[in-house]
Amino acid sequence: MRGKFCFVSMLALLLCAPAMAQSSDNFFALKNGDRVVFYGDSITAQRLYTRFAEEFIVSRYPALHISFYNAGVSGDTVEGGYSGDMETRIKRDVLPFHPTVVTIMLGMNDGRYTTVYQKNFEDYASGYRKLIAALREQIPGVRLFLICPSPYDEVAHNSLIPGYNTVMLRYGQFVVALGRQERIPVIDFNEPMMDAIRAGMGINPAMAGTLLPGLIHPSPAGHWIMAAALAKGWNANLLISSVTIDGKNAIVTEQARTTVSQLHAPNGALSWSQLDQAVPLPLVLEDPTTQFLFKVSDLAAFDQQVLRITGLTAPHYELSIDGKKIGSFTRDELSGGVNLAMYETPMEQQAQAIDWTADDRTKLSGTRFDLLTERKPDAHQQEAVEELDRLDQQMIRGEYRAATPKPHTFDLTPEAK
Repeated sequence: MRGKFCFVSMLALLLCAPAMAQSSDNFFALKNGDRVVFYGDSITAQRLYTRFAEEFIVSRYPALHISFYNAGVSGDTVEGGYSGDMETRIKRDVLPFHPTVVTIMLGMNDGRYTTVYQKNFEDYASGYRKLIAALREQIPGVRLFLICPSPYDEVAHNSLIPGYNTVMLRYGQFVVALGRQERIPVIDFNEPMMDAIRAGMGINPAMAGTLLPGLIHPSPAGHWIMAAALAKGWNANLLISSVTIDGKNAIVTEQARTTVSQLHAPNGALSWSQLDQAVPLPLVLEDPTTQFLFKVSDLAAFDQQVLRITGLTAPHYELSIDGKKIGSFTRDELSGGVNLAMYETPMEQQAQAIDWTADDRTKLSGTRFDLLTERKPDAHQQEAVEELDRLDQQMIRGEYRAATPKPHTFDLTPEAK
């Protein structure tokens, strides 16, 4: 079992959020039936932050049906790249998915990997405006989200291009200003990534270096940081569920995004059934990298499944879910609140199926792109693409079935220590 991540110092953050999180669904940027296309360069084409953002939304909103599609191309700029110019890219990689939402993250290649700035910046600014105009013209009513360029790491590694992240930051400032001018929301990937790297340098420099191992392309751990920033920018709900039980009187005093039933107190123990409205993120909890992420980022704050039991009399208790021991907790820990998302539970195991399907979809997405770009069109190409798209729709339905919450039986029993 992984180590606990429910100490009082962190729970001060985790447990103050439910009241805010309960109302955040009213402002969630995505809607039932939305089709989201991620447009970008090779960082988007890694199909990682896009996959993790999909997993975040599917696990947090399993009652909605939101589809996610990747339109990242290695080497791309605002003007396009090796696989076609911007107009070709929109026609081939965006329009077929009939998006209602498009995110844009470009800039790393637009800087041309030099700190010589002005001409490259003018091309970036002009091309970005043309890209927005083209998307709005060809997809009437589309909702856009601009993403500031992700960082070029000059903290954990020796820079090959000293000052290049400053170029990315200046590009990000332009994106913020453009978003304000065009009334488009802007989300920043650079700051949370660099904050995590700086924090990691003070804890474990070697691990910090794994977040952006090649200075440009984040590792899966780095992509989780960006996915969390995107979910936050969409105002996604931080809360899986929150339950407070008065153990002395065996009554539920608070429940959010969940339904508690059949609560009773046999022989000093507590037992109840609980059906949440969401499941945890499909994180690999026993992975040291995941534990490192919890220390250097706010990822854990985006995964709250809080259980509080007050009025208990015994000093120690064992918690089981569906007959499986989850952990041993003191009376004070339970009274302060335990974040079950930080433990290996049946709910966490269920969430892994979301990741398996989302990972399969990324592979299918890559195959589809290669089919359209790496070979000359022939009579069977469109037929093959249509078959892949049908398979993809089956996968999406399977992903939501995997995310559908299930009822679970909780047992809290006094322990003799």
